[in-house]
Amino acid sequence: MDLLELKGVSKKLGSFRLQVDCEFEGITAVLGPSGCGKTTMLNIIAGLIRQDSGSIILNGRDISNLPPEKRRIGYVFQDYALFPHMTVRENLSYGNRGSVDEIAEISGITHLLDRSVRLLSGGEKQRVALARALITEPDLLLLDEPMSSVDELMRKRLIVEMGSILKNYRIPVVYVTHSRREAFLMADRIAVMLGGKILQIDEAEKVFEEPKNRHVAEFMGVENIYDGIVKSSGKYIEIEWSEGTVYSAKNSFQKGEEVVFCIRPEYVMVVREGKPLGEMLDGNVFHGSVIKRINVGGMHELLVKLENELVTSLIPDHAYHRLGLDEKDEVMIGFKKNRVHVMKRTD
Repeated sequence: MDLLELKGVSKKLGSFRLQVDCEFEGITAVLGPSGCGKTTMLNIIAGLIRQDSGSIILNGRDISNLPPEKRRIGYVFQDYALFPHMTVRENLSYGNRGSVDEIAEISGITHLLDRSVRLLSGGEKQRVALARALITEPDLLLLDEPMSSVDELMRKRLIVEMGSILKNYRIPVVYVTHSRREAFLMADRIAVMLGGKILQIDEAEKVFEEPKNRHVAEFMGVENIYDGIVKSSGKYIEIEWSEGTVYSAKNSFQKGEEVVFCIRPEYVMVVREGKPLGEMLDGNVFHGSVIKRINVGGMHELLVKLENELVTSLIPDHAYHRLGLDEKDEVMIGFKKNRVHVMKRTD
């Protein structure tokens, strides 16, 4: 598998500092808010901005000091950077060595080859920009918010199509976006970037289910995040928090350690009175009051006030009505022990 390595890469721009030390392989989505350094990192990799320190290694080759044209990198910019006065065929042919007809067929744009770029839709321009980057036969492909100009209704389809095309190439792909949805649709791996640093890079599902710290959890949309202190560690760890004790199947923490734990809303269960709890819920049930109900299309979001904390639960429509939750103000909620994720507390 081809590999891109950033070793101690740093860049200071005014009060902002980029510091990145990680590896990219396969299709990796770099996910983060505006201003976190995503585009700056891409520009450093491409050689458009010079890093202050650190090395950029592509497939074992140090490209840190090479000019952009010597790095063998394809770059799809946010605005596509196509030549508007040319046809699609002319854009693909300009300065490139690959077969226009072959790349057009792979990219599904054969029918656009003789059309003026000015007459293309946002989605068509996106396909052409991708084809123009791939026709150079790059060792690495960078994509900077490539869907920003694409209509929302077309976006999902285009992302899936793009992902299918890119999986045929054995090159690292770095796909920058601020959209969690785009990241999960496109990538095998996700890197979460905040404040100029990559806080976590891992398989997409692991970043979603097991965020490394509070900052990653918050950015990944986890709503139920709380502070606690480990009381004991065994088969399950016991965590003291503002509502009493909560149990987690994550047992790699020591007694007295300050931690942060979280649980996604879909794993917060509404418990029926008189029903057996099972091992995964036993001891993890709390009484609360429903203060808000939101229908989110096939699911119902409940905002539950415990004695000191707010907890969000996401209930499927059929379960919501079976439990009569539209009429209940008082509920018992349970945290699945194997879904209570525990993290080290960091500043």
